[in-house]
Amino acid sequence: MIVKHKITAHVSYIYMVSIFCFFLSGCASHFHLVKTDSNNYKTEAGEQEATDIKNMIAPYKEQLDAEMEKVIGQLGMDMVKEKPESTLGNFVADLVHEQCEKYYQKSIDFTVVNYGGLRIPSMKAGPITRGKVFELMPFDNMMVIMELDGESMQQLFGVMAAKGGWPISKQVQYQIKEGKPEEIKINGLAFDPNKTYKVALSDYLANGGDGLFFLREKKQFQLGKLFRDAILEYIESQKNQFLSSSKDGRVRIF
Repeated sequence: MIVKHKITAHVSYIYMVSIFCFFLSGCASHFHLVKTDSNNYKTEAGEQEATDIKNMIAPYKEQLDAEMEKVIGQLGMDMVKEKPESTLGNFVADLVHEQCEKYYQKSIDFTVVNYGGLRIPSMKAGPITRGKVFELMPFDNMMVIMELDGESMQQLFGVMAAKGGWPISKQVQYQIKEGKPEEIKINGLAFDPNKTYKVALSDYLANGGDGLFFLREKKQFQLGKLFRDAILEYIESQKNQFLSSSKDGRVRIF
């Protein structure tokens, strides 16, 4: 006979241990977080089984908690997520761009991050923990480089403008008027529809996510790095610095 119990607690423990195993095994490049529905879980042993599992996992949970609470850097200011540009969005886009060029070992024209990819509204000044970066970007999105022609670029900027502006690296400046992009500049030069641009973005976007369906068949160059790992590595490399950001008018609405 199956006893129908909701076992939210021990499902969450299993989830945390899976993340802990992810840390230890080095399998980060293919680990994907998924939403679990605890209502679908049943147990024959009922409450005793839940208790046994909790006791078994307890030492691993302690190690996981210690890992996630580890301070990896310092924010010198509050950073907020907002549109059309923001301190948090600019911070992430710029550091990811820097990391992308480091991994790619070539220059890239710019980096774009979708607004929904940043999962918390703000980060407070003070110590930054590994756990906070996981909150910021919990999904295992990989970093990719794409070479986009003029038409694809216009579609990309069209989607970003229609959505009110996404985080984009400082190599780009443009304005949004009535939901459409205008006066696009890349690396200080006016957008050239006859040129091919190298763009860094997540595999989620490259595979057509968040309205970028026109990118699905485009060639991708995989960097073999998670967006989140790029953020972690950058912050850890700047551990002795107070990190900051600013809004510089790279995206404006008229």
